[in-house]
Parts: sequence; structure tokens; C-alpha cells
Amino acid sequence: MQDQLRRARHDLRGKVNALKLCVSALEVVKTAKERAEFIDMIEQSADATAAALDLLEATPGHPQNAAE
Repeated sequence: MQDQLRRARHDLRGKVNALKLCVSALEVVKTAKERAEFIDMIEQSADATAAALDLLEATPGHPQNAAE
């Protein structure tokens, strides 16, 4: 149970870091095409982050599930 929770937390941190990286890269790109590509990557990363958060919350051992 703790391994599942640890893995879910690790996955969520990875998704958040990917999102932050894409935002940082967006600040330095020069062309509209590059900006559009990074905006698409930011959207995909945000979706992946939300999905990872959902998985974390559903993981056995998460405090939200303690009453269940």
C-alpha cells in the first residue's frame, strides 16, 4: 500500500515538473510556431498532471481514503 502511494506521489511530481519545464521553455522560444507547440505541450502536461492527481487521490493509503 505504501509503495503504491509513494509511486503515485513520484508520478505526480514528475508531471508537475514537466509542466514547469514547458512553461519555462515557452518564455524563451522565438517563433509563433514554437510557442504553439509549447502551448500544446503545456495543455497535455496539465491534463497528465490532473490525471496523476486523480490516481494519487484514489491510491490506497492516501489520507483522503482513510475513512473508507
